[in-house]
Amino acid sequence: MSNNSLVYSNARVKAMENSFLTNEKIVRMAYSDSLEEGFRVLLESSYGGGLVVDAKDYDALLQTEDARVSEFVLEAMPSGQGMESFVVKNDYHNLKAIVKGKYMRLDDVDFMLMPKGSFDPKEVKDMVYADDYSVLTDLQKTALLEIDSARANGNTSPRFIDLTLDKACYKEIMSSLKKVKNKFMPKYWQTNIDMMNISCFVRACNAGDKTLFDESFIDGGKLEKRFFTGELSGVLDKLAYTSYPQIAEALKTGDFVAFERIWDNTLLNIFKDERNDIFSVAPIAGFYVAKKIEIKIVRMICILLKNDVDKDVIRDRLRELYA
Repeated sequence: MSNNSLVYSNARVKAMENSFLTNEKIVRMAYSDSLEEGFRVLLESSYGGGLVVDAKDYDALLQTEDARVSEFVLEAMPSGQGMESFVVKNDYHNLKAIVKGKYMRLDDVDFMLMPKGSFDPKEVKDMVYADDYSVLTDLQKTALLEIDSARANGNTSPRFIDLTLDKACYKEIMSSLKKVKNKFMPKYWQTNIDMMNISCFVRACNAGDKTLFDESFIDGGKLEKRFFTGELSGVLDKLAYTSYPQIAEALKTGDFVAFERIWDNTLLNIFKDERNDIFSVAPIAGFYVAKKIEIKIVRMICILLKNDVDKDVIRDRLRELYA
């Protein structure tokens, strides 16, 4: 992609940034007295492209907003800069939903699907249900054949499906980033992988079964598997001297809410400092990541409001914003 094209895409992103919810609107939602009152903030902000639905149908609005963002980024993203990895993640999520639907003999899995990635999930669903993997990548085919083989041997675990496709997903993503020259996309995915492995290790230790971590570990992060050797307390002590000291502090106190908040904030900050560099992919990638986190925050607030959760609980779960 030429510099002119990249500048044009970043100019479009700058215009799209007006669609971000401000901190004031997020706080107003979080401290609303009811789901209906909080939902009005989204309607007033033309969330989901101005789609009008009842508050109880908030997920339809959020899915529409997610689809709009994905469609925009698919159209605007520069080639060869690593942003294709976002598309890969969507594809693998949809494959997990489709495969589970296939083995559970579900006709309708649409409610589990994310927006279109490099392929149309509804078209792929028909082919996968017919055991036709011809349109998929080599890693996707290999993972699905492994799942089919396990299924034939009596392993019907949804966890096995998730683990097999997750490992293939991140292998494909990290492989695609080897020729990328910018620093943002590799750092984003390495950080994400590290966070997943840290989370899995802590949960496995708390469950008293480290084999769960051994089975789930994903290659490609900065922290190699040997880093996680030893007891939980020792690993968290070592973690304090890595790039993730805040994570270590949160996990030492057992605060998983803070851990997940820091996780999102860390990913967002990878792009935030370079958001105004029009000759970089950072503004487009940052917009996508920020919007995905925003949608997650809004969904969380809607769920907590629907269940009449204490406002302090909602406040503790809020993230930094990009706007």
